[in-house]
Amino acid sequence: MNEIKRQLKMKIGDTTQQQRNVVQKIRQHSIQSKKSNSLVPAIVSIVVLAATLIFVFSVIGEKSGINTSSANLPDSITMINSLSGEIVELDYGEYIGFLDYITENNYGKQEDVLSTLKYTPIKNKFSSSYLVTFDCGKTVCASAYLNLESKTSTIAPLGEGILTSEITYSPNQENVMFLLSNSEKTKQRIVIINLGFSGESRIPSLHHKYFSNYNLPITNVQWLTDNKIKVTVADLEETTDEVIKKWEQDINRPTKTIEVPLSKD
Repeated sequence: MNEIKRQLKMKIGDTTQQQRNVVQKIRQHSIQSKKSNSLVPAIVSIVVLAATLIFVFSVIGEKSGINTSSANLPDSITMINSLSGEIVELDYGEYIGFLDYITENNYGKQEDVLSTLKYTPIKNKFSSSYLVTFDCGKTVCASAYLNLESKTSTIAPLGEGILTSEITYSPNQENVMFLLSNSEKTKQRIVIINLGFSGESRIPSLHHKYFSNYNLPITNVQWLTDNKIKVTVADLEETTDEVIKKWEQDINRPTKTIEVPLSKD
């Protein structure tokens, strides 16, 4: 009888120990689950931090690339006279404004544009000035008036076009006039630069159609006074390509001449 009781106690003891083992395992699993769950926010934070760092470094890398490009720009560049072959050297402070204009207007690659600049000297009693052509890979070159003074530059964009007349100056030599043509040489426009104001354009308010765009054929321009020019244009009511083509084929080519007062300085 005593032996039976002893064995029964052993069985009960074993069962109790098994229960304790099960409870302990459950507790351990619960603790591990809590630890695992507590790691989720930390993992998310790490992922977010990593993404942020990648973005920041990519932006820095882009900026660094831009700065590197600027840092690689030469200290000076040269322009070639399209007629005489004479070379003019521009240091960084003189050509950077011109380069900014090229970049902002999405012209060709910087190195390509800088290596092919051509110029025509402008007589300017105030400072050194040039008519510069660039980006000539297209049908026509783009051009700009470049004024140099005290190691800095100012730009007066002339747009794309072909210079179709001699550069002419007002009687007082304070204004310069260009006649530009479109690529087909069927329409022209006038550009007048005031030399004393670092290349400020002088577009009349009443006759701006001859200055702002290529609208119709202009056969002749000349100075009358320091502030007035005479313009001979095709006498047409319409300026479509078809009408202009017929006008060009006409032996008489009717024209009209008007006097254009310039805007005040």
